[in-house]
Amino acid sequence: MQITLNKIAFDVKPVDGVLRAALMADPAILRASVRPVWAWNKAEGTGRFLVTPLPDQALPLPTGVTVFVPKVATNGAGPQKAEGPTTKMGERFLETVGAKNFGQVMQAIARVTGVPKKKLPLDVFQPLNDKGDYTVLMQTDFSALELSNASRNLSAYVFLPGLVSFAHSMTERVEGAPLPGSIRPGFVIPPGTQAATTMRRLAVATRLNELQAELGGTKPADLALDDPRRITIAKLGAEWKVLQPKPAKAA
Repeated sequence: MQITLNKIAFDVKPVDGVLRAALMADPAILRASVRPVWAWNKAEGTGRFLVTPLPDQALPLPTGVTVFVPKVATNGAGPQKAEGPTTKMGERFLETVGAKNFGQVMQAIARVTGVPKKKLPLDVFQPLNDKGDYTVLMQTDFSALELSNASRNLSAYVFLPGLVSFAHSMTERVEGAPLPGSIRPGFVIPPGTQAATTMRRLAVATRLNELQAELGGTKPADLALDDPRRITIAKLGAEWKVLQPKPAKAA
């Protein structure tokens, strides 16, 4: 598929697992993946947002765009960023799409994909209110895709939120309070546009196919209970169901 940013067409391509791991290790993406969004003060009996909510009190979900030009890895390591070429690619990308910074690029992408959001499920954490001070963390799982224009030798990577989950942390252990992480509601984020649906389907299908090839004839249910691939497959499967076309309603 293709999307257009400020009249410049880009092919949208899924990212393989090795490159995805390198992209997700970027400090900015790591910070966006887990961030505090709500703080409760027991003494005052009040809570406050740690991020600015939208007018409907929903939380804007993080999206991202980055440039990454790999260099030849050594000792079998995965892709590593070539700093100089990456900086140059970023400058050329901004110049081509007519943007002053990547914040403006994200605004252009949002016009294509919509603005993802999710309301904070405060009712789930209400039993903690009389136990002590706590912070709610939001964890976001991203779909990573490449935006490529071969004729201009341009490439960038976009991150679209697919799933979010919420968990709490406490400054000190409180007897009788649920342990941090024991309350963890999770949600698949509905895509805001058809373009976002198609982009996320590309990314999710690629990851599911890679996992299937990795497992061979092993079924996910046969994996060890502590194998992280079990939860990864479950999450991707849940997102895949949401991304499927809805059946037409009978007249």
